[in-house]
Amino acid sequence: MNDSLKDLTKKIVEFRDARNWKQFHRPKDMAISISLEAAELLEVFQ
Repeated sequence: MNDSLKDLTKKIVEFRDARNWKQFHRPKDMAISISLEAAELLEVFQ
């Protein structure tokens, strides 16, 4: 990973941890969320 990607990842983790969201970041929950967001985006193009 280059430095800018590491910095971005660190900022995202800090943002998540400040809000106690780690509990929601399990693979199953992330897959569901991504699928729902993708469906909403697809709706715009229909």
